[in-house]
Amino acid sequence: MTVYSTAAPDRRQRRWHDVHDRLYDAACELFLESGYVGTSMDEIADRADVVRKTAFNHFPRKRDFIGEWGSRRRQQVLAALSPVLMADPKLEVVLRHYFAELASINAEQRALTISMSLGWREQGGPFDADPHELMDVFQGFLRDAVDRGEISRNVDVERMATVLYSSYFGLLYDWCKGPDDVPPFDLNTAFTHFLDVVLAGLRTV
Repeated sequence: MTVYSTAAPDRRQRRWHDVHDRLYDAACELFLESGYVGTSMDEIADRADVVRKTAFNHFPRKRDFIGEWGSRRRQQVLAALSPVLMADPKLEVVLRHYFAELASINAEQRALTISMSLGWREQGGPFDADPHELMDVFQGFLRDAVDRGEISRNVDVERMATVLYSSYFGLLYDWCKGPDDVPPFDLNTAFTHFLDVVLAGLRTV
């Protein structure tokens, strides 16, 4: 039997995570205050009270803060989905809950979502060369559905994941238009209508 360590992080690890979190929090604060483009790594390091070299050790590029933001959001969504996945792993249930959680987080953090999303677009995302972790999430959902026999093996999982990924960001960028406190439309409703079309199409393949 494999025994997994449950030891608490040592002092060095705790210090590393503390600095990492301080830098991330400082970046988020500054992006909200000055915008992504208007914020420098020097300003982030100064706000986090660390030297410039330390900031670059944790986040070699400014865009890595956007990657951290996305990673934390995906972890938050998946954590919220765990009971749902265990109770009913069907593709429709998983996708609808996943997009609903994304809509909820985006709405709660609209100002930060706008800053990060538009900053990422300035840097070439979401269709640049960086790893697309969200694409991997969607591919996993679709492959599981194929294995369970919910959708046909004729479905091109990679292309279908691209449709989900592209549509998510397309709707998100439209939703980011306008002032921080007045979204142009309800994001969850837009996601729901989009999924209605996608799921109906998958049933006919």
